[in-house]
Amino acid sequence: MSVSRAVEWGVLQGMRKVETVEQMPEEYRQVLLKLIGALASTEFASVEQHQPWINRGPTPEDRYIQAQIAADEAHQGFIDCRLLRSFGPDGAALADDLLRRKMGEHQLDAFNVPFESWIDTIAFCFTMDLVAWYHLRAMENSSFAPWAREMTSMVHEEKFHASFGARRIADAVRNPEYARLAEAAPGDVQRAIDKWYPRALDTFGKSDSRASQLAVAYGLRRWGNAELRRMYREDIDAQLTALGLTVPPEDRGRKIL
Repeated sequence: MSVSRAVEWGVLQGMRKVETVEQMPEEYRQVLLKLIGALASTEFASVEQHQPWINRGPTPEDRYIQAQIAADEAHQGFIDCRLLRSFGPDGAALADDLLRRKMGEHQLDAFNVPFESWIDTIAFCFTMDLVAWYHLRAMENSSFAPWAREMTSMVHEEKFHASFGARRIADAVRNPEYARLAEAAPGDVQRAIDKWYPRALDTFGKSDSRASQLAVAYGLRRWGNAELRRMYREDIDAQLTALGLTVPPEDRGRKIL
């Protein structure tokens, strides 16, 4: 996707995109700092979750892709940190804090949960990386030009991760040989979906979040939390149903509504 020079939606529509922190109104700056910080926290946390399972996938392709996913997430996290440092001392402090955190200290609950098996790992890719893809899609052509330019690669990387998870979950359901290689017992796939589905919905944040509303108004994101969650549910629910899996109740295990 090409990046336009002008802001395409929100209160700044038609103006030139913001290129530097010095050009930002303070409220815009605070919303963007929070947005990039939240995304950066998921990248490094995801690497920590994936790391124990690198080289443990059931096929050579799985092992290669697992390593690629971890590398992509780390790369995205360092891009985020570079942008955070451009905000000055508070952005640099946030970047340093994110690099220091370990499992159990991450901002979002889903990223404090270790992977328990290979099925658990691919179910995370299927559900949670699809969440990431929706978040990043919402920031394509963002009014902050450096961020918009980074989206041109990040969006495709997250789609690759989510597509890998979806393909391997389908294999675990439909291909007995792959299920054997993955050491999947009956019911393991459904249990993994039940584990990650509510966490995936929570990861979109509060439906009435003021920061989410401001992000849309300032052209930083195209859709707010509630709309992104709705779009995600339509997508993931259809995929689960097509595989013969049960879609968990929308409110089961939820912490953020």
